[in-house]
Amino acid sequence: MPQPHASQHIAAAPVHALVVVVLYRKALDASKTLTGVAQAFAEDASLASQLDVLLWDNSPEPLPEHGEERSLPFPFSYQHAAQNEGVSGAYNAAAVAAEQRGCGWLLLLDDDTSVTAEFLRGMLGHAEQAAEDERIAAVAPFLYAGSFCMSPRLWRFARHVALTRPAHPYTETRSIFAANSGTLMRVRALEAIGGYNSRFWLDFSDIEVFHRLHGHGFSVRVAGDLRLEHEMAMLDYDRGMTPGRFATFLAAESDFMDLYRGPLERGMHLLRLAARVIHQRSYADPAFARLSWRALRERLTTRRAARLLRHERARHESMRSAGADRG
Repeated sequence: MPQPHASQHIAAAPVHALVVVVLYRKALDASKTLTGVAQAFAEDASLASQLDVLLWDNSPEPLPEHGEERSLPFPFSYQHAAQNEGVSGAYNAAAVAAEQRGCGWLLLLDDDTSVTAEFLRGMLGHAEQAAEDERIAAVAPFLYAGSFCMSPRLWRFARHVALTRPAHPYTETRSIFAANSGTLMRVRALEAIGGYNSRFWLDFSDIEVFHRLHGHGFSVRVAGDLRLEHEMAMLDYDRGMTPGRFATFLAAESDFMDLYRGPLERGMHLLRLAARVIHQRSYADPAFARLSWRALRERLTTRRAARLLRHERARHESMRSAGADRG
C-alpha cells in the first residue's frame, strides 16, 4: 500500500482537478451547485483549463441523452450509475476517472452548495501550494449552513467541535474531518487508503474517510480564507429531514462508534442518544424520537458484533431496493 511521503522539489506544473457533482433525482437547472459553476466559468474562462467537470447521477433513471435536460453552458461529462452505491461509490469512481484524465485532485460537490469563481480559484491556489507535500491529503474550506459551521471539525471525546477559523491557511495534523462537499481531495491519498468505504455509503462517509487518512499519517490543509454556504437536511427536521433518511443516519452513526471508538466513548454515546430522545419528543413528527429510542434500545440490548452484522445486511438490502427501483 502506498505510504505518504514528501515529494522531491520539481518544477511546479499547473494543477488539474476533476470536479465531481453527485446528483440524485435532481434536474441540472435545479442544482444550486451547477448554477454556481456555470456562473463561475462565465466569469473566469481560465478555470475551464484546470477544471474538468463530471456529473455523477445516482438517480433511478438517467437524464435523456439529447435535449435541454442534459444541457449546461460549460463542458462536462455525464455518468449515470448502473447501481446507486451512494456518494462513496460516486467518489471512488470519480477517483478512477481523475487518474485516467491525469487529474491529481478531486473537488467533491453535492447538488446544493453555493460555488463561486473566487472559491474555485482559491482552491486551485491551495492545491498549487500543497502540491509538493504529498502528506497533505485534502484542502478543506469552511462550510456553513447558515450560522452553523459544518466543516472542518475537530474530534474531541465522543463528539466533534468546529475548528476556530484561522487568520491564515495552515496544515492541520490533528484528527479532524471535513464535509465531503467543498473538499479538494488528493487522488493519490485517497488511493493510498483504499478509497471511500462502501459501508459508509452516505452518512459518515466523510467522517470515516478522514479518520482513515489521519490513521495513515496524512494531514489536511485548512483553507481559512475560503467560505462556502451549504444546505443541510440534518438541521431541518420539519422540512428537510424524513424519518427514513434519519434511520440511515442512525445506522451509520452506530457503525462508526462501534468500529472506531472505544468503550468510554461508546458509553458516552448512549447518554447522547438518551438526550436526543428527550429533545426530539418536542418535534412535530414523533417518528424521530421513536427512531432514536430504537437506536438506544438496540445498543443496550445487542452486542457490538450483532449490531454491525445487522446494519451491514440492512445496507445490502437498501442497495438491492435501489436497484429494483430502476426496473
